[in-house]
Amino acid sequence: MTSPSIQPTARWIWPEGDSWDIHNGYAQFRKAFELPSVPRRAPAWITADQSYRLWVNGEPVSRGPARGFQDSWPCDEVDLAPCLRKGRNVIAVRAYNPGHGTFAYISQLSAGFLFSAKWGKFTLVSDSTWRMRRQTGVRKDAVPSSLQLVHQEHLDARIEPTDWMHPDFDDSVWKCDFPAQRNLGSMPWRTLEPRGIPLLEEKDILPTRLLGTGQGKAASDAIDTRDIFSVHAREDISHTPVDAATTTRTGLERQTVPPAGKGQFRSLFFDFSRTVVGCPQLHVQGAHGGEICDVLVYETIDAATLKPHIDQPNWGRIAMAHRLVCAEGENRHEFHLPFGFRYLELVVRENRAPLDVAVGVRWIGYPLPHKGSFASSDAVLEKIWQASAWTQQCCSLDAYVDTPWREQAQWWGDARVQAWNTFHLNGDPRLFRRGIAQIARQTTPEGLTYGHSPTIAHGCILPDFTLVWFLTLWDYYWQTGSIEPFHTHRETVEKALGYFEQRLHSNHNLLSYDERYWLFLDWTGIFKEGYPALYSLWFLHAVRKLRALYALLPAGERKAAVGVVTRLDKLEQRIDRGLSALVGKDGLLHDGLTWKGKRVPETSIHTQTLVITVGLDRKNDRARLDRILRPYVRGEYDPAVQPSAYWITYVFTELITHGHGDEVVACIRRRWEAMAEHGTTWETFAPMVGSESHSHAWSAHPLYHLMQTVGGVIQTAPAWKKIEYRPVFHGDHGQSVVPTPQGLITTKWQRNEGVVDVRLQLPRGVKARVILPGEKPQIVKGSAVLKVPRRDRPKSENHHE
Repeated sequence: MTSPSIQPTARWIWPEGDSWDIHNGYAQFRKAFELPSVPRRAPAWITADQSYRLWVNGEPVSRGPARGFQDSWPCDEVDLAPCLRKGRNVIAVRAYNPGHGTFAYISQLSAGFLFSAKWGKFTLVSDSTWRMRRQTGVRKDAVPSSLQLVHQEHLDARIEPTDWMHPDFDDSVWKCDFPAQRNLGSMPWRTLEPRGIPLLEEKDILPTRLLGTGQGKAASDAIDTRDIFSVHAREDISHTPVDAATTTRTGLERQTVPPAGKGQFRSLFFDFSRTVVGCPQLHVQGAHGGEICDVLVYETIDAATLKPHIDQPNWGRIAMAHRLVCAEGENRHEFHLPFGFRYLELVVRENRAPLDVAVGVRWIGYPLPHKGSFASSDAVLEKIWQASAWTQQCCSLDAYVDTPWREQAQWWGDARVQAWNTFHLNGDPRLFRRGIAQIARQTTPEGLTYGHSPTIAHGCILPDFTLVWFLTLWDYYWQTGSIEPFHTHRETVEKALGYFEQRLHSNHNLLSYDERYWLFLDWTGIFKEGYPALYSLWFLHAVRKLRALYALLPAGERKAAVGVVTRLDKLEQRIDRGLSALVGKDGLLHDGLTWKGKRVPETSIHTQTLVITVGLDRKNDRARLDRILRPYVRGEYDPAVQPSAYWITYVFTELITHGHGDEVVACIRRRWEAMAEHGTTWETFAPMVGSESHSHAWSAHPLYHLMQTVGGVIQTAPAWKKIEYRPVFHGDHGQSVVPTPQGLITTKWQRNEGVVDVRLQLPRGVKARVILPGEKPQIVKGSAVLKVPRRDRPKSENHHE
């Protein structure tokens, strides 16, 4: 990537000092300037530590930057031309710094804003001529919105006018020429890097329905509180339903809130129909000044009482809310921190007269236009696919995040599944590539990557996620045909490899559990102490993929890396021996050894699945499939330890590979239908309401599994140059479009009188092995129109074998 074109006179600026009292600190910046004419393009570089919101001539333009590390801090390039005009222009920026680290940010205890533009002979940079001020009307001691996020925003509009970004706002009392200015290259922002991914898309959206209204006595500490969320949880949070037929679109745009009175509140409860991600907005008219408008957001509710689900012991951990204290007259405000939620509650406190209020959301998301698609005669499957696709969108921000709700962290086990989703939905590898680099940049002294990054969560170092990171280097190659990430991050790979070598027991030849770190493996009770087989299976899988990547290096680099490849060969042989010793007489692989070297009796689904994946013991694969995996997905086997909604993607993959796609489709239909009704996929199959996420993309993998089964498209070579087309004839018709680096793969089949008509359209450079029920496999290039004798309702379309 090329470096940002920053003018050398640009300065990092922050009012009243860039390291003094920056805790939960907001700053405002304004710059007026004259343009003799508007350029065709007006590129500007802008960034802030930690975040900014940009307006030009009163119009919202962008937010950023993408998360990153200060020694190479991300910087956004924004074209301002559409918002500029001849003559006077005003740039306005609101910047924020939490003053501490989070699950998406590492604080260097410095705040700063930087701007640079050059359009012909015109230059505009952040310097001592900008007017700026701290926002003193924002409560600095507000609690965090969750354990992982930054703070609730409590803004008093009597102190902070909400129209300050408009070009005609009088900023004459704002100061400039503060002494705290840093030159380019100053620490901690030693260098800058381009964002590397598109700016987030934005749009204003309204709720789809007013569900109910409520009122009640306010908690005694409701007016002066650090935590809006926990205060309201102690009040009456039930609502009286509103007849949907009486709620017009105009009613959604504006509501009149009757007077609440002293010590009282009134509330409105809105539904957005499915999860949305963005910054809550308020437009209040008719305020006398001092009225309090609290915005609280939730994922789920009790349908009977319209009470939001709140996990009360976690009030301090999940407290997603904002507050606006109104000035007299009209108030408009967009809160800075984006939330992911479905339901929004507006609580108005102590208004003495009717108050006109409109609520909305400034939706944000990574641009993911649907190049891929899926259709089926089964409406439930279509709804599951759409819910999965929407969940993927909601979890694609400036990084792949686990959930936009309480966390917004770039968990790398989740990100692997999200990349597969994206490749089938859109094909864009940039968010994945950027995440690979960020995971590589935060490691322990021994070389282990963190479970998510950037982060201050030192309790979230997951050795098995380092192995997943190894595998994502292969995944990137498999999708794109490029080994660039592997080539770039080889040093990180080889250092981390040393950690696992040290943990491999000299006699058992299995990886040992390291009590200093969190061995995740899955959200289940799977065996983890001692020497877990699943852990070593992941290591074996990663070792084999790394060796394949080394073989793809240019000849000179392969020769230089021969020592590493030799290490990998020896590691594979040792792990093979260690795992093979765990195969029982029944052909199933046991889940590991205790610390004393005794074989544990359990033979989990996880272990049987991954031993098939790595091809360790092919002769017993049929037993594992027929005795464990297939009965499980059919609902005929209920083991004590079950794969989570995330991990079951690996079970599905092996069943599809071995020709049991019909059983996978039936399982998806049964277990994801409730998620589809909610509109997004869940953290677990039965999440605890109020504390576990109902918007988790690690369980959105039906997106690609349905395209592999009913759609029939299974990738079998790097960069999609080869596929298998093996459709599951579920229902009366099915079709899919899969975006690939070579172009779109389009498939369609339909049951007709006596036959199933099959159509396959391949882009140039892609070859398909077509496997249809009862037919001999054939190789196809370009277009194909096939007819298959109709076989209704087969017991198992096991035509792979």
